[in-house]
Amino acid sequence: MVAELLRNLIKYDLDQISKVIITINSPSVDPDLVDLSASIKGHVVPLELMWLINLQPIGFGTNHNNASALCETEYFGVLNPDIQLQSSNFANLLVALEPLAIGLAYPTQRSTDNHELDCVRSLVTPQALLRRYANQLMGKSEPVDNLNKKVDWVSGSFMGFKTSAFRSIGGFDERYFMYCEDVDICLRLQLAGYKLVKADATVIHHTQRRTLKNLQHLAWHVRSLLRLWNSAAYKQYKGRFIDNKA
Repeated sequence: MVAELLRNLIKYDLDQISKVIITINSPSVDPDLVDLSASIKGHVVPLELMWLINLQPIGFGTNHNNASALCETEYFGVLNPDIQLQSSNFANLLVALEPLAIGLAYPTQRSTDNHELDCVRSLVTPQALLRRYANQLMGKSEPVDNLNKKVDWVSGSFMGFKTSAFRSIGGFDERYFMYCEDVDICLRLQLAGYKLVKADATVIHHTQRRTLKNLQHLAWHVRSLLRLWNSAAYKQYKGRFIDNKA
């Protein structure tokens, strides 16, 4: 997936990219992947690649904070390896990020069978989450209404940040190992006066949601939700933008 994503970036958005930082969250690295990436860098196009290889797995937020420390540009992107580009997206993402008030821009995400994914969400509440899980267990699909939905947070699988905004709030909260760090950073950005904006861009996401299929993922999710619901950011955001809305 990483190799295919690199090919996509080269094909569609090479002129928009200064550096690609690839994090390997494992002590073992596939030599073929490194060789392929080196070949792409050295023989096809001048794309600067940097590798961060962890001796042991660390959390999503910590990984991206480590990558952001190497960012020397005005914009910083968070991108899952299971994202597939079909056309140039970064140019439109950068246009969306230009206004001073914008802190984060995001694309539309579609599934491999071309259905729009619910990657923009309203604020997570215990009641809404229980209803969502119950529907999933019963095999019921919820309609995606990304057009009219109030956007309180967006999926961390593809985020474009203004680097100054990202750093001004301290980046991701590293106390979240996995799950809810995307919710938390979106809430804190908005509390700091920044806005989230949808860019004129669409990508394919080969998502494999594991929360209800894997006990470890379920445990991480529950722990992160409890941390979120008890956080100052959640309480302040809910009080300012939800409970007191006109």
